[in-house]
Amino acid sequence: MKKILWTIFIILGVVLLAAVIYILYLFNMFNSGVSDSYEEIDRDRSELRVDDVDASNDSFTVLILGIDADAERTQDGQINADNFRSDSMILATFDRENDDVKMVNVPRDTLSYISSVNYFDKINHAHAFAGPTGAMDSVESLLNVPVDYFVRVDMNAVVEIVDAIGGVDFNVPYDMNGLQAGEQHLDGEQALAVIRNRSVDSDLGRGVRQMELIEAVIKQAQSLSSLSQVDDLIQIFTSNTSHNFATSDIRSLASHYLFNDVAFESTQLQGTGFTSESNGIYYAWPDEEHLFALSNSIREMLALDPSEPNDLINIRLGEQIQPVTEVSTDLLENYELESTPSYAEEGAENQYGDGFGIE
Repeated sequence: MKKILWTIFIILGVVLLAAVIYILYLFNMFNSGVSDSYEEIDRDRSELRVDDVDASNDSFTVLILGIDADAERTQDGQINADNFRSDSMILATFDRENDDVKMVNVPRDTLSYISSVNYFDKINHAHAFAGPTGAMDSVESLLNVPVDYFVRVDMNAVVEIVDAIGGVDFNVPYDMNGLQAGEQHLDGEQALAVIRNRSVDSDLGRGVRQMELIEAVIKQAQSLSSLSQVDDLIQIFTSNTSHNFATSDIRSLASHYLFNDVAFESTQLQGTGFTSESNGIYYAWPDEEHLFALSNSIREMLALDPSEPNDLINIRLGEQIQPVTEVSTDLLENYELESTPSYAEEGAENQYGDGFGIE
């Protein structure tokens, strides 16, 4: 009897030791992987912040940059992501107070100020001009909200991520790529096809689907039950992304947002398409009232003072803006609106409400 008990004890001990070794392996790989994918950028914190941000405890924003770096667009199979225009730009605000995540899709044709070249251009050019910092700066000037972090992800990683979590449930809006409209369980290739396709609607529709997929992936990831699945996700994350999060921040965020109920709400920046008379190029002029609503909603979540119209460069310069034309120092530093827009007057009701949850 003693031999049997001793044998059982030894077996249990070996199993426990193996489990500890595996957990330590994942921990060390996690630290190494996050360090490998960390990208230092040329700014400590947003100029719109007074204090440093602790992503483990504070509400914060992160700019998600989708880069479509397929084999034909890379050299020797190596992705030099800084050379690419961003295929998608989503500003996500993580509201710690209410466990909300609010996402704003910024259409890539949006006319926005790009400080690295000192002119207004399509916002997706900002990344090609100055990498993540350029994209972050451009979104900040557009919305007058701090952009605290960035995550840059190769769109092709969608295939691996979705497959690693066992696929996602997704409401396909139209018949596309061999899929029928309606609720479907998508594998990685199908998910990538759905968020890449713009033949059935437009870039705007594609942007909405990309936000919906992010929500679906997070919800499915919450159901992960094995360490091996976490292991797979860590490897995929480190192989296909770059970011400026500290290792401790990512661990804290993963444990919080994967094991708590989180409410998602998303919107797309409204705008009007036009072709510039000066260069014949198509742009999207962002709706000023929607910019104002989004700016103040996000600033409220971040416990910052409300924006004034002159704080948003697209509103302040308005008709003075000429695409791909250098902006004078006088305009940048001194020009102000002669009168307050009606939607910003005291007591005015914004037609977009808080800017979220609109069609």
